[in-house]
Amino acid sequence: MTSTFKIKTLCALAISLTFHAGSALAKDFTEKDFQTQPLGHNVYELAYDNGQKSLYAASAPSFDKDKTAGLVFLLAADSLKINQKIDTQRRTFAVALDEANHILYLGNALEGSVTLLDTRTNKEIKTIQLSDDSDPNKKAHVREVVLDKKHQRLYVSGIGSKDKGLLWVVDTQKQQLAETIEKLEPVGFAVDTAGDKVYVVNGHGELLTLDGKNAALLARVKVDPAEPEHYFLNIALNTAKGVGYIADTNTRDVLVVQLNTGKLLKRIPSPNSVAVLYNAAREEVYVTHRNDRQISVIDANSNTLKHTLKTAAMPNSLALSADARTLYASVKQDEKDNKADYVLKIDLTKF
Repeated sequence: MTSTFKIKTLCALAISLTFHAGSALAKDFTEKDFQTQPLGHNVYELAYDNGQKSLYAASAPSFDKDKTAGLVFLLAADSLKINQKIDTQRRTFAVALDEANHILYLGNALEGSVTLLDTRTNKEIKTIQLSDDSDPNKKAHVREVVLDKKHQRLYVSGIGSKDKGLLWVVDTQKQQLAETIEKLEPVGFAVDTAGDKVYVVNGHGELLTLDGKNAALLARVKVDPAEPEHYFLNIALNTAKGVGYIADTNTRDVLVVQLNTGKLLKRIPSPNSVAVLYNAAREEVYVTHRNDRQISVIDANSNTLKHTLKTAAMPNSLALSADARTLYASVKQDEKDNKADYVLKIDLTKF
């Protein structure tokens, strides 16, 4: 979920000049080159289900206090046709899919909980309450949910008041909260299954490394101490090269960091970012720039911009098809406009 965060306005001209200075060979595309499907208000994260060849899109139709229900769109992955609208008791934002066990985890940001949805029946299995509203130190909104299938854990970041954050660890086998960890201030996660590591980024410009076996903190590094305005939102892993790509919602540039040390290796010129996704099959990194209404395609070998895709509204979250040939993006409208958020289907073979 991104609307929770206060995103600073950057000078559009300065961003544009910085972004294009080293990317003269990059080719521009627009969303008109691809397929779109309007959905509804407040659409957030996406999950691709290869078995069903479907795409799930989480949404929170209303923020009114008396309208707390959520809605999940089930789309045909090829045509983007809306096959089903799945009602949920709570508003949905973040998603994580356990395809093997037919469970879609839905982060209920405002209620501080996670709902489990059976993808065979599209019915709710249960809701796990994480935030404890009776205890100020354990009260937080759900931001991100990331699944570690190997260790049967779901990592959930909780954004609290006064920059306090919680890390909730859910036991996916028992389907219950296993542990609440304080003082890490987590925002985004990425799991290195083979390496038994979980990498966490936070609003203080830090990269944290957790032991995937027990969630113990192994390392905590300030990636770029000279820049106090960093607010890291998401991280994608290229474990073959031992690097991570960090999206920052406050400052410009995608940061390339060495995972085992937290050392900043390179800045890839770009506007401030929201989502970041690595495609190993194509050696590409995709980044959404919500404020600038564009998506970057980055060459993961040279860490340089390959293409820019301009969108009519604000690109938010990303999902990749199992064959790595199609990228999906949720695109949000300006809150002032009474228009439906939509999903963009990007054929990567056109690049």
